[in-house]
Formats: sequence, C-alpha cells, structure tokens
Amino acid sequence: MNDFINDFWPILINVISLGGILGCALLLWRTSKTKVTKSKDGTSGHVWDEDLKEMNNPLPLWWVRLFAITIVFGLVYLSLYPGLGRYDGQLGWTKNKQYDKE
Repeated sequence: MNDFINDFWPILINVISLGGILGCALLLWRTSKTKVTKSKDGTSGHVWDEDLKEMNNPLPLWWVRLFAITIVFGLVYLSLYPGLGRYDGQLGWTKNKQYDKE
C-alpha cells in the first residue's frame, strides 16, 4: 500500500480506522458505566401508539462480550495485515505475493 503520493491519504485512513475502533471502545466503556434505574413496572416511561410501552432492559452480557471481541479482533487484524495507510503489517502480506503464490 505504498502507492500514495503524499502523506495525507495514509493519515486519513489511520484516523478513520483507528478512530472508529476507539469510538466503539469508548461507547462500550461509557454505556457499561451507566446504571439502569427500573420503575415499578419495568418500563422506561415512554409510550408509543397509546399502548406500546418501552421496556428498560440492559444490553445482554453476551452481546457486550461479542462487541468487545470485535474491537480486539479489529486491532489484531490491523496490526497483522496492511490496513493502516503505509503500514505493511507484521505478516508482510501483499496482494502481489498472494498472486504469485497462486
């Protein structure tokens, strides 16, 4: 991925890729610190279409864990393979090497 003419595009790719992962991690961390207060009937107090009540349940723990695993997978993937601008990755994989191998 060394075909860039100047340093703008690799920096932009790094900011978008790592910023997205960091944003997901911050979202997960921030929402895990929020305490859910339940009313007597277990709803949030919002009513839709006159009789549809919104329940106030936290995100299931297995879903939170999968979200965290996805963040870790993204960081490991970006460190092993070329996904960050001019960084070639620790494995040194390139499409040209893959083509020659096939």
